[in-house]
Amino acid sequence: MTTRILQHHSVAQKNILFLYGIVFLLVNTLCLARAENDSDLLTRLVRNPLIGAVTLSSDGHFLAALARQHDGDSKIAVWSVNAGFEAADVLPYVRADVGWMGWVGGGRLLLSLSENGLVIYDAHIGRLRPLIDSDGPRPDELPPILISDMPDDPVHVLLQWEDPGTPGFPAVYRVNILDGTSEKIISGWNPVIRWWASPSGEVQMGEGFKGRRQLLYARRSDDGSWYTVSDRDYFDGPALSVLMIEPGGATALVLSAHAGDKRDLWRMDIKTGDMLTRLAAHPQFDMSAALIDPVTDLTIGASYVAEGDVNIVWLAERKQELQSFERQLGTNDLRIVSASRDGRRVLLRSDETYRPPVYTIFDREEKSFTRLPFDAGIETLPKPVSSGVYMPVKGMKAPMHAILSVPQSGLTGKAVVLVHGGPVSRAATQFQPLVSWLVAHGYSVLQPNFRGSSGYGETWRRAGYGEWGRRMQEDVRTAAEWLVDQGISSAGQMCVMGGSFGGYAALLSSIRDDDLFACAISLNGVSSLPYLIDFLNKNRFHMLTIPRIKEHLSERVLMRRSPLNRVDLVRTPVLLLHATHDTNVPFYHSTLMADALADHSKEYEFIVLKGAEHVLYNEADKRTYLSASLQFLDKYLKQRPLH
Repeated sequence: MTTRILQHHSVAQKNILFLYGIVFLLVNTLCLARAENDSDLLTRLVRNPLIGAVTLSSDGHFLAALARQHDGDSKIAVWSVNAGFEAADVLPYVRADVGWMGWVGGGRLLLSLSENGLVIYDAHIGRLRPLIDSDGPRPDELPPILISDMPDDPVHVLLQWEDPGTPGFPAVYRVNILDGTSEKIISGWNPVIRWWASPSGEVQMGEGFKGRRQLLYARRSDDGSWYTVSDRDYFDGPALSVLMIEPGGATALVLSAHAGDKRDLWRMDIKTGDMLTRLAAHPQFDMSAALIDPVTDLTIGASYVAEGDVNIVWLAERKQELQSFERQLGTNDLRIVSASRDGRRVLLRSDETYRPPVYTIFDREEKSFTRLPFDAGIETLPKPVSSGVYMPVKGMKAPMHAILSVPQSGLTGKAVVLVHGGPVSRAATQFQPLVSWLVAHGYSVLQPNFRGSSGYGETWRRAGYGEWGRRMQEDVRTAAEWLVDQGISSAGQMCVMGGSFGGYAALLSSIRDDDLFACAISLNGVSSLPYLIDFLNKNRFHMLTIPRIKEHLSERVLMRRSPLNRVDLVRTPVLLLHATHDTNVPFYHSTLMADALADHSKEYEFIVLKGAEHVLYNEADKRTYLSASLQFLDKYLKQRPLH
């Protein structure tokens, strides 16, 4: 039909239409080129790393990792350092199958599987077998925990799993990793749910909970009985987290806020519970971890999170060596992951903020570096310009910290407030495919660490208790207002999005903050606080989670703070995505929300991620999330000049 119409136009008209056709072809070609570029970028961002979560065996001869397969999923792979990754043996377990893995007895990889108990792979002979044929941990019981790999006794390990004689509480077992025989050395008893042992394998401490109370127990040297050394309210008392028992078994490393608002790294006397030495502290941030020398098991430093991870290494020899590694590898963000017990080989990880980690083996004898395989082109991934920013919030003396990421090419006026999950978690500058994807398409991304986030001390963390939908939600609005005040965006050019708690906050913002946000995106988001609390009540340690949400709020108040009960007030388009196998926030939170939005004739889209879990591991699911989010944003946010 178009051809027939063109035949009746004048020559001038034909020329004009010809020019229009050329322009159309050029625009169409550019659009196709962008689509191809977008598809390539999306593929590179969502695909699982070629290898990830790499570990080095204690004898230094073998490596294990999650290795990407041809179908895009990752499986456990094991290979000899000398033979290289090309000779890897791929085990029949994908990421979702494995609870944890660890090297024991030199070159043997122990894996805890979600459905099949404990298995062990002997890398020396390439043999995979069950560790324990009977009387071991079962899938419907407490998952096993490796307490000590007992480096001085390469035939045995210490493990805990549920004691059949004391259902719900773990016993400690000494397990022979060669024949799978086990001996119970400590029976389970209420309320201990976690046992702690020294690196050499002496069980020195038990940790338990009674309601809201956290208790630590020490062992008497004369008769082996246990007594209480610490008893504190988990919510109102000074925070205390055990990290490890130090060599010798007399002291433990703990993160404690007993001496102030922040969690500092302390050395604690196990027998008395007294804090002996403050090893590391920061005036603004909680300490997050201790750095342990993998050869000696001695504490050589600590770390905390500011914009990103910050290491404090006080052992001069290790500090100088790490700085030398960074100079030679051309990076400023290097971590020692592990090392062989003889100290010869060291596994290093480079954590740049714009790409997945890259691993390197350093051989101290040969003084050589071997870069482990990684995807070509990761160095060309988008590099968001990210920095920490601060903004005042109502009712708090300290300002709110946030991570701002902007396009390298400059501001476009389009922005996203990305709310993290948890909510006892925090945003930092680590590699996030979603942030890279949005920034590459012209969006500025602000990630607020609202009150209730972790890492900023107990006052900030506890200020979020009972504040879902109230002050925590006000902080999300404050983040959006800050973007406007700074000239980064303007009202109507922003969207709010997030996963889990972040999805809840996004849904609530679609009700409360339509004067700022043009749309909302929820991934695996909570839609009903009463339903969430009812679900958590079925969990074993519900008293450690529910008070953060409920505190003393009535059922009526909880319903008023639930997006599902306020759907009639939704004023922005909503995109819902939810995984059908989500065990943190059940799938029905979004199905009920979608039904309610439909009943009230609200504008929404609902995407079901079939077979996916709370955290998206599958490449196809990640691709769906990123591409659908961008299409939704582009539909409702238009690029306009900033005023």
